[in-house]
Amino acid sequence: MSPIDQESPTYAAVELGSDSFRLHIGRFNDGVLELVATMCEKVALSASLDEDGMLGSVALRHALACLAQFRDVLDAWRPHGVRVVATAALRMARNASLFLPAAGRALGHPVDIIAGDEAGRLVYLGVANTLGAADCAPRLVLDIGSVSTELVIGEGAEIQRIESFALGAVRQSLTFFANGRIDAAGFDAAVRSSRSRFAEAGFGARGWDMAYGACGTVRALAGLAQRDENVGKPLTQADLAGLRDALIATRQGVHLAGGLALLSGLMEELGIAAVTPVTAGLRVGALWDMHQRAGAVVGALAHPLGIA
Repeated sequence: MSPIDQESPTYAAVELGSDSFRLHIGRFNDGVLELVATMCEKVALSASLDEDGMLGSVALRHALACLAQFRDVLDAWRPHGVRVVATAALRMARNASLFLPAAGRALGHPVDIIAGDEAGRLVYLGVANTLGAADCAPRLVLDIGSVSTELVIGEGAEIQRIESFALGAVRQSLTFFANGRIDAAGFDAAVRSSRSRFAEAGFGARGWDMAYGACGTVRALAGLAQRDENVGKPLTQADLAGLRDALIATRQGVHLAGGLALLSGLMEELGIAAVTPVTAGLRVGALWDMHQRAGAVVGALAHPLGIA
């Protein structure tokens, strides 16, 4: 089947993340999402932020070139709906207002900078529909990004609480492991810092047997802990302790150390026994959001007076 010859409507979600730009194109058949095209490019916007809060010119040029490639894919598939969102790094950057119009022209679609609450909503929507929105058990979903972290509590498809923190894996690495050195003292300081920030949310009183990690940080750490044999297996605090010891012993993996310390502090502070990696997050949530909104519009047009 060619990209433009589709029976089912297709939707596209583009995420201008703090570390990578990602594109998902998907279609829905009988209530099941099928991803038909994906792209990912590391642009490292957050790492290019200088002391004045300005994004570096090299990273911005790379970002525009990436978006031009994404446009070629979008033009080939001609999706029925497209949503483009930018997250924490572009929320923070002082020169974001100069970049965004150029980004929209390169991609062919306007870019929407979303707040942490909206990012958390889309992440939860993706996870809930992937795991099964009919399951009404209380659910904690976490999304650890490069610059920010979102925590969402919900039951089934309903969200009860969203908290967004200006604390992410890259920022934690730059703060505690900037010299490239990983030692026990630095790592423990990074964990304590994480715990103190998450303590402000007040989630810890409940305790959680299981949470769901809808982010690359959790999936990468699970892959290391389980040696890529079963990355869907829950990640325990004992697994994290083993990874900590391995990073300190080898003094390698600085890019992972910040995320590991952040997740360790989060699990300790909130009383999380294990975190299950989920291959669903903001982009999957955006696809579901467009699909559900389109269904609601069709239903409203079919029954304008609300009469079945």
